[in-house]
Amino acid sequence: MNRDWVDRLRAADPGATRLLMAGQLAVTMAAAMTAEWAFVRWTGALQIDGDGLPPAAVAAQHHGVLVVALMLGAVVAMVAVFAAPMFETARQRALNLAMVPLPTVGGLALGLALAPYRIWSFVAIVGVLTLGAYSRRFGPRGFFGGNFAFQGTFFGIFLHGLITISAIGWLALEVCLAAAVTVAVQLAFLSSRDDRTLGRLRRSFGARSGRVASVALDLLDLPPGHERERARLVRRLQRRTLRFNESALMVDAYLGRPGALIGQGGPAAVHQRLFDLELAVTNIARFAITLGSTDLPPQVHRRAREGLVAVGELNPAAAKASGEAMLATLTDDDSQGLADPRVRIVAHRFASSLVGFGEGLAVLRAAVGNEPSADFEPAATLVGGFLAGSATVSATASARLAPNVRVAVQMCVAATAALILGDALDGRRYYWAVIAAFVTFMGVHNAGEQLRKGSLRVVGTLAGVLIGALLAHLVGPHVVVALAVILVALFLGVWLMRSSYAWFVVAITIAVSQLYVELNEYSDDLLLLRLEETAIGAAAAVLTVLLVVPLRTHRVVRVATREYLTELASLAGLASERMLGTTDVSEVRASARRLDVAYQALIAALAARGLPLLPAPSERAQFAASLSASRNYARNLLADTEPGPEFAPARAEALTLATKTLRTSIEEITAMLDGAEKAIYVRSASLYETVAVAVAGPLTAPVQLALRDFELIDGALAVVADLVGLDVVALDEARAS
Repeated sequence: MNRDWVDRLRAADPGATRLLMAGQLAVTMAAAMTAEWAFVRWTGALQIDGDGLPPAAVAAQHHGVLVVALMLGAVVAMVAVFAAPMFETARQRALNLAMVPLPTVGGLALGLALAPYRIWSFVAIVGVLTLGAYSRRFGPRGFFGGNFAFQGTFFGIFLHGLITISAIGWLALEVCLAAAVTVAVQLAFLSSRDDRTLGRLRRSFGARSGRVASVALDLLDLPPGHERERARLVRRLQRRTLRFNESALMVDAYLGRPGALIGQGGPAAVHQRLFDLELAVTNIARFAITLGSTDLPPQVHRRAREGLVAVGELNPAAAKASGEAMLATLTDDDSQGLADPRVRIVAHRFASSLVGFGEGLAVLRAAVGNEPSADFEPAATLVGGFLAGSATVSATASARLAPNVRVAVQMCVAATAALILGDALDGRRYYWAVIAAFVTFMGVHNAGEQLRKGSLRVVGTLAGVLIGALLAHLVGPHVVVALAVILVALFLGVWLMRSSYAWFVVAITIAVSQLYVELNEYSDDLLLLRLEETAIGAAAAVLTVLLVVPLRTHRVVRVATREYLTELASLAGLASERMLGTTDVSEVRASARRLDVAYQALIAALAARGLPLLPAPSERAQFAASLSASRNYARNLLADTEPGPEFAPARAEALTLATKTLRTSIEEITAMLDGAEKAIYVRSASLYETVAVAVAGPLTAPVQLALRDFELIDGALAVVADLVGLDVVALDEARAS
């Protein structure tokens, strides 16, 4: 395969997490269905003798119970594969997957027992869903236990008319068989070692750095006059930089696991090198935006271009050589046609970042294994193999009502509404509406995310109906081909699910269409009914989360912004202490990583577009851009702050005062976000400028760059303060008042 396409795949799927999960799903489902087929063929489970019945009726019954076994095994395997990444070790996965039959068989028994009694079966569905949602308080085990209990209850009611409660023994054996096969396949073939996962994540980290450099190079080469194309490239660069940071945080999360590093140094040392590399690439990309919009002298442009090519190729020697040559060019003739001091500083920092990238990558590749192992606690945690998104800040925003209680109440209301309305539309297929309501609550944390997921479920079902109808007519009653179609569809659906949940819904709808062909119940009208029931269920869920104990997205955004600003204030304080020599650089680096985690959560919350205090799209864009800029400037403090002799007691006192003013102003923003009626943001830039004048020295000296970082942070936050309603005043105005 072409190297560029390999890098594209690595960059699109950090650690091949989605690809491996899709492969695990297909292999595990295939193994489970094969085992169920052999079990039914060998034991004759649930098959009637057929004495006195027409052969066609007997054959149809035998085929029906075989399809039921295949379907039961496939669903158990599918949900188990989704559950497995929630547990870190192979032992935890095996133990928890081995317990799958308990809630599943219990749900089956409940569903089969109550299926003849319509009202009580409705009560059972709503009750199991509500209790399952409440069980989320017990972590992954409670979450998926509730999921399996619902799946069992649904199957028990679904099978009414074909199987009675007397068959629970056979069904229990089929569930146990599927669980056993799932555990065996996970342990024997698909259990991924942490060191291998970390290796894949690091390769994705490298691929994403190359993708960042590629867009930065396009920006640098773009001729003047193409402002629309430049704006498009800037947006793409920002997205890729954010994803690059995501991959770095995922690497960090695995560095904290025992055994992830074998002969490659301690986790703290590797974390430091990766952080420095990420910071260098991010700065190279940011500074390329400014350089690309400047008429650079040919020699400077050539050196910058060579450096970006080297970064894209992960060539440390060439990147370092280009950076050093560019620095020498800037030093030989300080102007070099760059009359604007700001552009000269950016060019200098771009070149320095190239040197830092080259040195950092060379050291990382040396893989020194005899370093002392310092304590390392990753700032990021993974949920199901990915960053937690808005989960933590949504839980904090829901402090007045425990998240599991809120979801349980909403699930009860949504399931009841979906059941009643779905039953009114069709008394037999109402469960599709209930399932649509149920899944709208899976993997989302606030009203905005649930609204988006509900909409995607309807869109995906619509597309799936069209594709499923076509495939149903093409495949016909060919069992092996139908199973292959189901496995391929689900493989693609899971692989593409992170890009859009609609892909997974398309795959599920295709699988359902093939299932009903095998049950001899398929019709195009049936798929249209599924679309209608899905729309009812999604609408019921969306209206519920908007009206019943809602967790408004704007509240989640406020909490995420507050937590981000709190981490930013902490980093500013530590960086100031670092300049005064009173704290270690490792503390500053750890704080910067916590800032990254908070920023990723903020971006996840903002993705739902919930910030009614900023009604205009332009204001929301400015809000997000200003917070992004403040983060970039704050991260630079790690590279620019270092203890030095410049700070006599009077200067140290002035720096401390400036930082105290900045942190106090940040606290005023957080107070406003928490509901304070009146708050004032006092600018601190003039205080840092006073310190910079007192220290003196060239503009590109580390101390001057650090002080400029502080000034830029203040400027970005002043914009944020103004947008959220604070009075922004200069220091002299604040003193006068």
